[in-house]
Amino acid sequence: MRPDATRSTWKLVVLAGAAAIVGYFLLHGTGEHDAAYSAIGLASVGCVVLGIRKRRPEDLGAWLAIAAGNLSFVLGDGVYGVYQFLLHRPTPFPSIADAFYLAGYPFLIVGVTRLTRDETKSGRSRESFADAAIVAIGALALSWHFLMGPYANDPSAGTFAKLVNLAYPALDLGVLFIVLQGLLFGGARRGVHRLIAVAMVAMVVSDFVYDMLALHGSYSAGDPVDAGWLANYVLVGAAALHPSMALRRGEKAPARRPGVVRRLPVVAIAGFTAPAILLVGALAGSHSDVAPLALISIVEFALVVVRMSWMLRAIAEQARSIENTLDAKTQLEVELRHLAFHDSLTGLANRALLYDRVEHALAAASRGHGSVAVCFCDLDGFKTINDSLGHLVGDAMLLAAGKRLAAVVRPGDTVARLGGDEFAILMEDLDDPTTAMAVAERAVSVLHHPVEVDGRVITLSASVGVAIGDLDTTTEVLLSQADSAMYAAKGAGRDRFEVFEQAMLARTLERLEITNSFAGALERGEFLLEYQPQFSLRDGRLEGFEALIRWEHPRLGLIAPLRFVGLAEETGYIVPIGRWVIEQACEQAALWSAQRGAALAISVNLAARQLEDPALVDDVRTAISVSGIRADQLVIEVTESTLVLDTKRVLDVLADLKAIGVRLAIDDFGTGYSSLSYLRQFHIDLLKIDKSFVDPLADPSGEGDALVITIVGLAHSLGLLTVAEGIEHSSQHSQLARLGCDSVQGFLLSRPLGIDAASDLVAAESAGDESRAAGPRLAPER
Repeated sequence: MRPDATRSTWKLVVLAGAAAIVGYFLLHGTGEHDAAYSAIGLASVGCVVLGIRKRRPEDLGAWLAIAAGNLSFVLGDGVYGVYQFLLHRPTPFPSIADAFYLAGYPFLIVGVTRLTRDETKSGRSRESFADAAIVAIGALALSWHFLMGPYANDPSAGTFAKLVNLAYPALDLGVLFIVLQGLLFGGARRGVHRLIAVAMVAMVVSDFVYDMLALHGSYSAGDPVDAGWLANYVLVGAAALHPSMALRRGEKAPARRPGVVRRLPVVAIAGFTAPAILLVGALAGSHSDVAPLALISIVEFALVVVRMSWMLRAIAEQARSIENTLDAKTQLEVELRHLAFHDSLTGLANRALLYDRVEHALAAASRGHGSVAVCFCDLDGFKTINDSLGHLVGDAMLLAAGKRLAAVVRPGDTVARLGGDEFAILMEDLDDPTTAMAVAERAVSVLHHPVEVDGRVITLSASVGVAIGDLDTTTEVLLSQADSAMYAAKGAGRDRFEVFEQAMLARTLERLEITNSFAGALERGEFLLEYQPQFSLRDGRLEGFEALIRWEHPRLGLIAPLRFVGLAEETGYIVPIGRWVIEQACEQAALWSAQRGAALAISVNLAARQLEDPALVDDVRTAISVSGIRADQLVIEVTESTLVLDTKRVLDVLADLKAIGVRLAIDDFGTGYSSLSYLRQFHIDLLKIDKSFVDPLADPSGEGDALVITIVGLAHSLGLLTVAEGIEHSSQHSQLARLGCDSVQGFLLSRPLGIDAASDLVAAESAGDESRAAGPRLAPER
């Protein structure tokens, strides 16, 4: 049989059963009715057996008990038939038939209980138990008044006969209780449960009506009441063949929440049944069965009281739960409001809250409540620290910065984190604008103090911009002015504050234009290199060049590195730009070396951001290979500040570069964090003496010699070469030669040259210029 046909078998049983019931009532004669009735009963038992074999339910015992119950009823009918058609005499009461009938009820009670045992655990609460008991006891009151009372008070019946008569409605009440508690008020919801519930209710109703008819001697075979029993047989058979009969525990449908509200009217009516019967009887002048009905009323009332106490307790718990939910909702709203207007890391006000407070402050200022000032603070070099040391260290730095700023402002001032490494301070009701400058100065000072994170001491600095609003200043303008002043402080050397001036706005717009112009600038060929020659102090010969990048901007003209390299680092464009510089410099060094007939060195500056690029070493290796120069012709220059950012990472990258054969130089040596351990650790080859140490050499007093003597002596003791930068006077040149410096570069010797001019210089060197052999051809002093 096809699976879909198997799933529809129960529907066919219902249809066939309905047809059989109709056919039953079309028959004539007691014998025909009894035969058809028993046949339908046996067919029901057969369907249960077939369902057990086909569906193989998990609880076999439940279905065997139900089958045994219906089989007991069929056997009871069979005993009646024996008396009537074989023995041709009335069936005695009580008889063996009653034994079979009464035995069927416990089987049904056990079967239904087991059938719903696992499915209704979620719904089988004490409330559903109490509700089922109230309804069953209410039904007991009706049964006692109409059936059980008359049976008990029948003077013509013996004690045993009375007990048998009373057993029928009592067992019906037991079935009713189980059906109510397990199927109707519980959590069972499968199709098989609904079919069983309807079947049991049909049987109980037919039993009650039959007992009423039998009590008054008005029942005969083929009576309409038989329809309920026959429906019970048909529905039980259909339930046994229903697909949900075979579901295992892991496959059962989710239990429904019992419909407490829907069943309360039924429970309430049942609770008033016994008192209502007593009231009607008293009004009618009848005082029979007062004691049993009063007892039933007392039990009913006790159950109702217990049920109401449970309900009130549940309501109280639900009220507390709702109250807790409302409290949690209120707390959540407070937290969400705080999160919406505060920075999650530092707890400071965020950009939205700052904007709102600036608007209110400016509105108050327009009413004569003093002036308003805003400071923008940006942590210098924070991105490099965050990228090289990790976000945990970066977060610790931001937390420290926020706490320090909050400590230097006035009470009532607002400190905000705008995002990233940018902070802001709002000062309201200022009587004197210099107060804002004093706060800005304190902010620069406090942020300059070292911060210790995980045993590592890190020094920060901050660039601070101050803007002071007037009566016509809007929030957007004031914040924009503070931002412009901050970038002016960065451009002026960082670690300082600047007060907004109108000219700063143009520089801010230029900064924005430069940043937006990075995209595609390489592809458009806007960058170019100039080369500053480096000469030997020993014989004056050309040793190499330092490659210096320039930007020929289509609108801004020639842009010096100081104006765009920092922005390139911040935006990450320094990586592709730096890769291009290395490639061009190596290619040019190869051409000049071939032109001269001897190797010329080429120096290239690396920014800290480039050292974080995982492709850097491969890019350098490729540039050397493609150009054909020797690896030691390429000199990579890094600053001291770069070396202290993340020693392990920088050491690994520089070690890989050294493994290629590239030489390493420290640029601007002496201006940053100098350490002998770094010179050994990073295998440095050259020290470039910063111009700030060279400038004092022009002083005839010789007071500036000491530092240069120290640096040169240190370098030579470690086997390093020295290159002096920024030579502008012949006296500096002579002093450096006397002090033992190895090489020099500067405007005195040559300004940075374009490719053609540098090629001419190489050509002059290769031609053996006699004046150069005797010493460098010095440019006129400025």
